[in-house]
Amino acid sequence: MKKIFFFLIFFFPSVSFSKIDQIKVQGNIRVSESLIISFVEKKNLIDAKYIDDLTKKLYLTELFSDVKISYLNNILNIFVTENASINFFFINGIEGSDLDEISKLMTIKEGSIFTPLKLKQDIENIKKYLKNTGYHFAVIEPEVIKIQNNQINLILNIDKKNISKVKNIYFIGNKFFKSADLIDVVSTSEYGWWKFFGFNFFSEERLDYDSQLLKNFYKSKGFYDIEIESSFAIQNNNDFNIFFSINSGKKYSFGSFNIVDDSKELSYDNLNNIKDMVSKEISKKNYSYLKTSLIEKKIKDFFYNNKIPNLNVITSEKKMDNEQIDLVININKLDNLFINKIVISGNTITKEATIRDKLNFSEGDLYNSNEVNKSIDNLRASSFFSKVDVTTREDKLNKLKDIDINIREQSTGSISAGAGYGTAGGLLEGSINESNFLGEGINLNFTGRLSTQQISGVFGYSTPNFLNSSRNANLSLFSEKDEFKNTGFENKKIGTVNSTNFLIYEDVFLRPNFVIQHDSINASSSSSALFRSRAGDYLTTSLGYGLTFDKRNFKFKTSDGFIAYLDQNLATLFSDVPTLQTGTGITFFRELFNPEFIGSAKLKLDSGLGIADKDIKLSDRIFVNSKDLRGFQNRAVGPVDGGDHIGGNYLATFGLKSTFPNPLPEILRPTTFLFLDSGNVWGVDYSDRVNDSNKIRSSLGVGIDIVSPLGPLSFSFSNVILKASTDKVQNFTFNIGSTF
Repeated sequence: MKKIFFFLIFFFPSVSFSKIDQIKVQGNIRVSESLIISFVEKKNLIDAKYIDDLTKKLYLTELFSDVKISYLNNILNIFVTENASINFFFINGIEGSDLDEISKLMTIKEGSIFTPLKLKQDIENIKKYLKNTGYHFAVIEPEVIKIQNNQINLILNIDKKNISKVKNIYFIGNKFFKSADLIDVVSTSEYGWWKFFGFNFFSEERLDYDSQLLKNFYKSKGFYDIEIESSFAIQNNNDFNIFFSINSGKKYSFGSFNIVDDSKELSYDNLNNIKDMVSKEISKKNYSYLKTSLIEKKIKDFFYNNKIPNLNVITSEKKMDNEQIDLVININKLDNLFINKIVISGNTITKEATIRDKLNFSEGDLYNSNEVNKSIDNLRASSFFSKVDVTTREDKLNKLKDIDINIREQSTGSISAGAGYGTAGGLLEGSINESNFLGEGINLNFTGRLSTQQISGVFGYSTPNFLNSSRNANLSLFSEKDEFKNTGFENKKIGTVNSTNFLIYEDVFLRPNFVIQHDSINASSSSSALFRSRAGDYLTTSLGYGLTFDKRNFKFKTSDGFIAYLDQNLATLFSDVPTLQTGTGITFFRELFNPEFIGSAKLKLDSGLGIADKDIKLSDRIFVNSKDLRGFQNRAVGPVDGGDHIGGNYLATFGLKSTFPNPLPEILRPTTFLFLDSGNVWGVDYSDRVNDSNKIRSSLGVGIDIVSPLGPLSFSFSNVILKASTDKVQNFTFNIGSTF
């Protein structure tokens, strides 16, 4: 027995089987004794582990910089040294939106407890934010000033240094496409003198996003095996060069498909209708992940339209040896699990209602993994968030499922500007945009434009889900002054446009609008008397609509499909000159021989007609754009009155264009193209004495776009085939610089 007692004393010297009779607290100034004692858990066994646990508890409060605890003669002694509190806090060297964003990141605030660890973590968060906004070499120096009563004044001195720009973006490896094509895919752009602002600074987080954009682009073009093997940046003094290493792999087409109805709910006719639908989408077509998603959507729409409930579609892709992708389309019953709770976290600016508007599901709905995935894609596509994660928790007993959505917000404001000069004159343009105003998904923007012949400013406001209608409501206020050299008149106009837009059928969008506009038209003294009589002040109110039918395979770098539109505006009530304006057009795209030969055909028809024996305003007369009819000066085709081109009541243009390969160095990112343009502007409603100039014009030419050390350069040379004697020819055009 004595041996056992000796063993316990030797190996467990700190063990005490006595209870705590008294607690003594020393060193506290601001923190009350009762608060410290509240952390003490009274036990009969007081050992080293007990004291260690209590010490940790007190440290975790962040109230103390030092904690010492001892136990002797049933008395627990606690000695603490309190952390200082922050009396005054100031961030020096940062202002504006950067200051707002950094303030949100700070855990240290006036009145809070100061710890070196919190300061270190806040500095790391600030550096991370500054790096993501392009300031990679920022210096942050904290200044801690001790004052009385264990308080401090804290000043963070931040020197952002110069922003780190992206000098060059290189695409290397087996990339198939030219760099000139890929540079438009990524969101980061190279720095240039013509870009005053924009996303041309280096951000590490942006690399992953751009890599995913590249991957999506390749997979939409048939490259199933695409791998972005690496993306990295190399420092070049204060700036960076970005590299994307690409292995495109082989190009695939769609092969066969098989529909597996595991649900056993579909009739023979239903299955045949779905088979026809799928065959139409993929037969003899290149593989595209977008097509696979479209097929799933169309099948689900088929279920909805035919009132077939609770079925899900899961499409799997199988790579075959013959460079084809076979599809297996599984149709199965949805698990009878209902959404119980949707928990959204991480949003400090964006309101929960704004986030929920982008979800395709709500509490009480039948759980559908596809709808959840689509909703997460909607959130990511909003550009409000840098990260969106979703987790689910299942209660099979009650057939319920909870969905947790965690987000990380990012800056939603932007400033962009650009400059250019060419045969059409000089141009300065800038815009300010906030896409998540008040956290409600409201888009506010202002765009100003100053060119040789035009000055304009437009303020825009767009709110999503207006009055819970799932439709945008758009309002814009505009002011513009036009003084085109060939037209013989100057126009000042101000007004407002109110509109909404929504999907009415697959790929068909409707945009109703209401416009109020005031024009002040001044004719030049050299104009004809009849022309000058058309000058004056005019008020116009109009109702209109726009229809767009978009079947392009890709919104940029389109290689297949078409886009068509129809616009009409009727000005009657409260309008000095009642008119009906109509515009329609269609553009077809097709890959001709290989991806280096992308052809397009564009048709455009416009008309402006007065109502009730009225003649349309000079500012409503129609002019052909030099981009639609190359080889001619801008607004220098059509009827002429007193030496001035006055435009027409009707316009028709048709153009053919095709890119083609060239031997120029890829570092210039050259794009060369051939074009054949034709068109006509005719009709003079205000006079029978002016020739309406009803004659076809046409031109044939070649153009090239390159990126030079001076900036983007565009050249075109046109040979005019047909023209009227009064038309003004411009065989050669160029432009340097661009807008961002």
